[in-house]
Amino acid sequence: METDLKYEVGRATGVAGWFMRHALILPVIVIASYFIGRGLGDSLQLLYLLCGLYSLRFLDLRPHRTPVYLLILLLVLFLVSVFYPDFSARSFKYWVLYALSGLVLIFTVGVSSLESREADNRVLVWISVALLIGFASELGYFFFILKDFHPATQVNGMILATLAPLIFFHTKEEQKSSASMYVMFYLLSLVLLSFADSRTELLMLLIGGAVYFSFYARKMQVFLFAVPVIIITALAVDGLIINSQPLNSDDGLFQWLNQLSSLRLEIWAEALTHPPENYLTGVGMRRSIEFLPEVSYVKHLHNMFIEIWYETGLLGLLGYLTLIFVLLSNLPRAYQVLEGMDRRVYAVFFSSGVAALIGGILDKGYIHPITRYYMLFCFSVLYILTHSRMHRRKIV
Repeated sequence: METDLKYEVGRATGVAGWFMRHALILPVIVIASYFIGRGLGDSLQLLYLLCGLYSLRFLDLRPHRTPVYLLILLLVLFLVSVFYPDFSARSFKYWVLYALSGLVLIFTVGVSSLESREADNRVLVWISVALLIGFASELGYFFFILKDFHPATQVNGMILATLAPLIFFHTKEEQKSSASMYVMFYLLSLVLLSFADSRTELLMLLIGGAVYFSFYARKMQVFLFAVPVIIITALAVDGLIINSQPLNSDDGLFQWLNQLSSLRLEIWAEALTHPPENYLTGVGMRRSIEFLPEVSYVKHLHNMFIEIWYETGLLGLLGYLTLIFVLLSNLPRAYQVLEGMDRRVYAVFFSSGVAALIGGILDKGYIHPITRYYMLFCFSVLYILTHSRMHRRKIV
């Protein structure tokens, strides 16, 4: 089988060969383009999908059939909610969108040996730097030229917060030089996101950075200490800089937390206290607000797991959790044995995927590109990286 694989990879020239050689960087470029605009992001994602479909015959899915089968099962479960208890054209449209984005898993695990190339690593670093510069320029334009604007709705730092861990691909022989760049990058991002009224993005940025350091340095106890510090930092930023909601502790703990979360808690409570009639299949993809008139002022439920449960039922939620569990199943093993560049690649995409997960839980839900596409890509990288490296160790 190994000989057949080498033969297939050797035959993969042109578009297919280029696609397979840059499997680690192309999805990152796609998600970064969403910072410029949804139209550009959707166009590049479509181009990525076309290249992936063209390269499909060169990909080897035999060693990694489990996540592929689970993805297919998940899509079938989601499709059931589209037709039962009643068909919805809107739900079917979003199912097609989700299915196409889900192909990123197949295109990633089909490349049986993901290689981190020095040139690609430099591009990834420059992507994170370019996002920081672009976000600073956008924020400066609104603050100093327009002056009258609402940063929470007009400025979105989620792509920056999600891709911030890419800066850790910057390495030099002098470790102090790299460490100084990391600190400067994160401090500047912290300040910009604070003034952009981006509390969720702030948590994504800080938790992503903490996950990277804890995993790469094998100091998970630091992460346990960092989480409460990060939460306190976010609360301090909200109270001292953002101050977006007048907090009144006299209203009770629930109302205080609800105001602090920009009414997120109220939305989640409404969904949990008014569950779908059919617990197994839900109400259909992207239809939750139709059945929750009390929160009709929002477009979605701002929590990916509550949304999946409400819209695709318990079957969809269990299928989704199973897929994520399998993709991350080798995390403890990777924490112990990976070394060198393999460890750095794993830590970067793990922290970036966790940042996307935080964004999905606290804001964007499961339909947004960072969760339906990029997070799935990150966790697929972790799966294929550990499986290929463990297989190599067994051969040796």
